[in-house]
Amino acid sequence: MVTSDRRSEARPQSPSRRRARRPALWLNLSILLLGLAILLVADQHRRRLDAQFAGIVKTQVSSPYQLARIRTDLASMELTRASLDRELRERLAMTEEFQAAEFYLAIDTSKRRLRLHFGPEIVREADVVIGDPLVVKADGKSWQFVPLKGALTVIGKAVDEPWEVPAWAYAMRNAPIPAAPVTVTGGLGKYVILLPNGYVIHSPPSAGSPLAGAKPASFMVAEEQMRAIWPRITDATRVYIY
Repeated sequence: MVTSDRRSEARPQSPSRRRARRPALWLNLSILLLGLAILLVADQHRRRLDAQFAGIVKTQVSSPYQLARIRTDLASMELTRASLDRELRERLAMTEEFQAAEFYLAIDTSKRRLRLHFGPEIVREADVVIGDPLVVKADGKSWQFVPLKGALTVIGKAVDEPWEVPAWAYAMRNAPIPAAPVTVTGGLGKYVILLPNGYVIHSPPSAGSPLAGAKPASFMVAEEQMRAIWPRITDATRVYIY
């Protein structure tokens, strides 16, 4: 009988055939728990951000402009002095762990500015035209457009979307309402960000649209600015209007 000596013979020139050891179970569990903890921190950060914007909105609605402005500045000072270092550490930790970006939009209705934020940083800023709040009446029907404030989430977006022109778009211009529906490509604008309850952030309407500017109580931003922020907007993007 011939026996093999491959297991006992020393072969210094040959690479080891042993497999690399798998990570210990405790190490895998530690990484999993660390990931869950970071996700919880991110969720808490979003909740605090929602609460801060809700407080600003409540203050500005219930107080005269100058008093609301003072309270907003004081709130910003308090955040800067007491919480900014902690907030930055949390955001940097999440970025380092996941290499992921969390963008959100903020619309300052008093300054008429739209800002795209990445965490605490402003990465893009643009003028915004706010449509007038209106009550439009025609043919026994009524359409009411009320100002929008608060924290909400994008529900969709569209590019060069055909727009079936609603009756109110004609009525607000005192124009006759067509008997059959009329569809206009880009009637609301080339870029349209959809918000709940019919509100939108849109670029200027196309030339063939009966809408000459911002949709009532909604928000219009220059087309080149919308094009710049477009890739960063998803169905999960938060929008804060104050």
